Amino acid sequence: MNPWLWGGAAAAAYWGVPYALWQWWGIDVVQRGLGSSRPELGLTFDDGPDPATTPRVLDALAEAGVRATFFVLGERAEAHPELIGRLRDEGHELALHGWRHRHGWLRFPWEAAADVRRGAATLERLTGERPRFFRPPHGAYTWAQQAAISRLGLTPVHWTIEAHDWHPRYGPREVIARVVAGELPGGGRLEGAAPGDIVVMHDAGPGGETAAAALPGLLAELQERGFNPKPVGELRGLRRGRWRDLPKRAWVATVDRFFDRVYHVEELNYAAHSVFRVARAEYPGPAVTLPDGRRLEPGAPAAELHLHSERMARAGEAGSLTAFRFFKKSMPDLARALRERPHLADVQVFWGVSLFQEILEPVGFQVVELPPLRRRFLGSYMHFLHRLYGGTPLKRVWPRLVLIDRETLLERYG
Repeated sequence: MNPWLWGGAAAAAYWGVPYALWQWWGIDVVQRGLGSSRPELGLTFDDGPDPATTPRVLDALAEAGVRATFFVLGERAEAHPELIGRLRDEGHELALHGWRHRHGWLRFPWEAAADVRRGAATLERLTGERPRFFRPPHGAYTWAQQAAISRLGLTPVHWTIEAHDWHPRYGPREVIARVVAGELPGGGRLEGAAPGDIVVMHDAGPGGETAAAALPGLLAELQERGFNPKPVGELRGLRRGRWRDLPKRAWVATVDRFFDRVYHVEELNYAAHSVFRVARAEYPGPAVTLPDGRRLEPGAPAAELHLHSERMARAGEAGSLTAFRFFKKSMPDLARALRERPHLADVQVFWGVSLFQEILEPVGFQVVELPPLRRRFLGSYMHFLHRLYGGTPLKRVWPRLVLIDRETLLERYG
């Protein structure tokens, strides 16, 4: 075989496979906790300690009464043991970022493994405890690092939200918008914070400067939305990614994203418990009589309701009652959308299709039978989604059309 092909195959095996397994797919790597009755958020900081910025980050956290996880570098910890002492005294969780901040792909295998071992030994010597968690610089894993952290009993941790506080285009306002609502500078959106997410920020270098400036506003906004920021080790339901999670991740990244673009589905991400997504769509029928006696005809101005399936699944893992609470607490989001989103201002009804219509009637929804063929097709599809997102098998229930009209919504939740 051509030596260049051998070299390419070796590089793919050493760098590409770990990238796909751990950084991209999250196999055997912690990336999030569960949505619980009080929505939690893992707050983490990389690259410190730095005497120029870490104290400012700690001051902002102390002011808000928030503790976090700090992934520290052994080299900097050894140079600034007083900051390690302050981190411990103020109740923060110390985790390992390696000995020196260098991308794992730029190291020889033996050098990458030695970096992990040296960093862990330094942190254990300074604190008297071996760290529990490890995150490599840039989140880039190699086989050598994985072998070292396995031997040391460390748990690899990634993230679901990157604050981009290090980016030259991001100031405090952009960091807050990105973390909380998924807004990007110059337009565009990502998913904003959801219960169980892990946020990565920095307490050193340019990222530390921006993070320190952004934290007061960011923490206030998160807490106003109902989030409880805390160290990663205190998140409930913390577990490593599994192979059986891959079909769901692939579905979300491809089918869900494509569907959202084509049908202009938007999130109502107003609070930690928010689970609704909506798309402008005329009422499909059949004609129904509303509670106030008015007749709702097919083609009326309307919006189709979608649930954020992954958020609901994570809330459901914390218990079916938690999932229902998230749903019920999200109802005012629909009324708020009527007031704040001009393209929804004339909507007369929110409608959707559900397998769980029995629990929707008490919160104000009407239930309408679907035509047999449509009912069977949508039923098969919704049972498939329920299993894909990790739900327990359901008895054979058929979906029905559910709707809530504008007047009922505003009267109950406006």
